[in-house]
Amino acid sequence: MNNPFGRNRKSRQRWDIIIEGLMVNNKSKFFAALYQAMMEHPAYVILSDMPQERKVDILNNMLSFYEEREDFEKCAKLFKMQQQLNDNLC
Repeated sequence: MNNPFGRNRKSRQRWDIIIEGLMVNNKSKFFAALYQAMMEHPAYVILSDMPQERKVDILNNMLSFYEEREDFEKCAKLFKMQQQLNDNLC
């Protein structure tokens, strides 16, 4: 059985499909769980081997989601994480 967290391209594509499905079917719960995990382990977001574009895309989606709900405390923390991600590129 393939590990959905595996490093090969096919496994990553499957994992992306799972994530997209969760985002569509229950975005609120998905983002709440993801936000909690990101706040508990911010280094994982910055240093993970996930493609940079994917990280940026997810953070942008989360920022939009929480901005619509006027949850500006979460927006501020996500924006700070986004800045750290950008700083890590340089």
